[in-house]
Amino acid sequence: MLRITLATLTGILALAIGATLWGKKPSEQHFRMYFRAYDTTIKETTIEGVTIKNVRQFNVLNEPEDFVTRVGTKVHFTLINESPISENFSVTEYGVDQTLKPKEEKRFSFMARKPGAFTIWCKLHPKNVHLPGTFLVLP
Repeated sequence: MLRITLATLTGILALAIGATLWGKKPSEQHFRMYFRAYDTTIKETTIEGVTIKNVRQFNVLNEPEDFVTRVGTKVHFTLINESPISENFSVTEYGVDQTLKPKEEKRFSFMARKPGAFTIWCKLHPKNVHLPGTFLVLP
């Protein structure tokens, strides 16, 4: 399922305007992403006549969750894990697989060589706990 958020659309628009104004693709792009955990407990609620108590909701988000670049751009990522547990940043089609311990920061780079919308996901947790994002590479 392809999700395109406001951040993704804004990035696409910025790249399109930049390409039109300057007539060339960016050669390098720097991204910073945080893993942030949100842990919420619902003390009590009633849904369709059924009362539930002490339901725990735990989600990890990539913030921002979407990144946009162009083919031929060298992308530099800085990942910061603010979650209390280890997290992972994977983009299968690009061979990216980075695992970070709590409070760890990592930097890595690669060349965006193929266009498409690629899922950013965590290999350590189910996708309903660590919500995926998108790495969009425009031609």
